[in-house]
Amino acid sequence: MKQQGTVTGLQLGAMTFVFVFSTTIAFLISPLAGAVSFDGGLCIILASVVGTALATLSLRFALRQPSNYLGEYGSTIINKYLHKGILFLFSFFYLHLAAYILREFTDFFIPTYLRETPPAAVAVLVMGAVASLTQSGVSTVFRFTQGCFLFIGVLFAFKPLFFLTAMDTPMWYEFTRIHDWKALWAQTYAIIPWYGELIMFSYLVPELNTKQKTRRIVWIGSLVGTYILLVEFLLMMFFFGPKLAATLVYPALELTGFLHLGDFLRNTDALIVSIWFTGYFIKLSIIFTIGTLLCSQALSLRNYKPITFSLAAIVVLMSLILAKNPVELAKYFDSSWATFALFIEGLFFVYPLVFWIKSRKSVSHEPAPKP
Repeated sequence: MKQQGTVTGLQLGAMTFVFVFSTTIAFLISPLAGAVSFDGGLCIILASVVGTALATLSLRFALRQPSNYLGEYGSTIINKYLHKGILFLFSFFYLHLAAYILREFTDFFIPTYLRETPPAAVAVLVMGAVASLTQSGVSTVFRFTQGCFLFIGVLFAFKPLFFLTAMDTPMWYEFTRIHDWKALWAQTYAIIPWYGELIMFSYLVPELNTKQKTRRIVWIGSLVGTYILLVEFLLMMFFFGPKLAATLVYPALELTGFLHLGDFLRNTDALIVSIWFTGYFIKLSIIFTIGTLLCSQALSLRNYKPITFSLAAIVVLMSLILAKNPVELAKYFDSSWATFALFIEGLFFVYPLVFWIKSRKSVSHEPAPKP
């Protein structure tokens, strides 16, 4: 039991916004262009609606007890051991996801900016900062996000204005029709878990200021983040076309070569990368924080701080052994990760399902009123 949380609606919306597009811009667009070409925009829209709906449905149930962590009272709804099992699976899911994001970062950053630097050293430095932020508490992660939100949001919101002339092409027609229904649904299915990860907010309800319209805020943050992601995808397609965009490892970074902010800033790579790294750091921090929190609740610990740095070390180790190279890493996540992620995210709904069944039984066993 705890008092009403201090995470404001602005902080929650900022976190949702940054979470949706931060790593997605860098690592999703190129495979999406290669798989479905011009249908990728529709995939993003459909996945955002379905994935965000899953997250807000889970929030609707968790908000029934706004002052309690579901990870603590969940055993009163379902079997104690099943509850602990779900918590451990969710914890592993988020810690594994943190390791994957960390590995993506080292594979990108080291060859480009830190050549001949050992990957382990970079991973330790990044996770050390993430673990330190986590030690400060969940609300601190959200406050950090709020502080960076305006800078990140303004850049990506106004970035398309510099490319308006390039978007005036006959290519628009290609976005208005479906080219391959099978590929469309396959890629939509693969993207839904990226949004479904927002289910994590349901395990943080006591940290949120639930006097505000929490679910509406998540929807707004998700849709605005989707707008940024969708615009970036359209820009890639207009500038590079589906074939070239699919072959580029980081098309979002390549696009910055066409962006000049007057004569004083001719190369914006450093600016874009620094802002992207901030968003990446925020997403990694909240994912690691929720994984650590759920692990501590599964172990019935009063505080997650004693295990923070131990779990950070495990994340670093996992990131180093996930795959031999970026190609192998992408192949694994393209082939089986979506099903695994949706299975884990779907486990949350065991709680409302069992709660509903118990409620129905209790109503049916109530004695009929006397005439």
